[in-house]
Amino acid sequence: MRIDTVRFSNHPKHGGYAGGPAAAAEIDALAEGLGASGFLEHTGAVLSGYLGTAENAAAVGRAVDRVRGARPDALYCLDPVIGDKPHGSFVAPGVAEGIAAELLPRADIIIPNVFELEYLTEMTVATPTEATLAARALMAKGKAKLVIATGLHIGADIANVAVTTNAAWVCAAPMVDAPAYGAGDLFASVYLARYLEDASPSRALELATSAVHAVFVETARLGLPELALIPAQAMLADPPHLFAAKDVQ
Repeated sequence: MRIDTVRFSNHPKHGGYAGGPAAAAEIDALAEGLGASGFLEHTGAVLSGYLGTAENAAAVGRAVDRVRGARPDALYCLDPVIGDKPHGSFVAPGVAEGIAAELLPRADIIIPNVFELEYLTEMTVATPTEATLAARALMAKGKAKLVIATGLHIGADIANVAVTTNAAWVCAAPMVDAPAYGAGDLFASVYLARYLEDASPSRALELATSAVHAVFVETARLGLPELALIPAQAMLADPPHLFAAKDVQ
């Protein structure tokens, strides 16, 4: 089931777009309708990402509460979309504050990029060890027991770091010169899907990192301006090369 928080004609990084954010009342109504029809009790997890308004953060929070009211064991995975490096924040005024106030306390899993992890913790993140420390500081702000920091540059590789309260793993893959619009959304969705299979943070890290890398490779091979999600869809389920996760020392 999908509830749109924004409806854009194209990714804003292309320069200019049509459309806009969904109204918070619409998000509430759709979540209420799903609940009234009995669908929420079959929902094992909620994933949220980009928000168009600060009011939508509260609406997403209410949707999460509705799901948990119908199914108490449902997980909430938060992709706290705020900005990236080197561009900084790109969300509307109040959205970052809404994420921090409404969504971080509810999240079981949080998947920030390096910029977002630094923003939410006011810590520097340049190494896997620093990512681990910041991730645990983020956990202390709510109930999350798993944080995955994405987009950490290590030499010619780009790495993701999965952190629990007592363990941490890093998985790196070579950087690929290809358009990356939506890569964070892709990683978060694949990671959550893989985590729901067996609740292994390190295995999900390997599979999601490898799948996203495969999409980058296919995007570059085809010379596409967008991620090659359809041409590479089989690789999402079965990446051609599996990058191994290693313990953070």
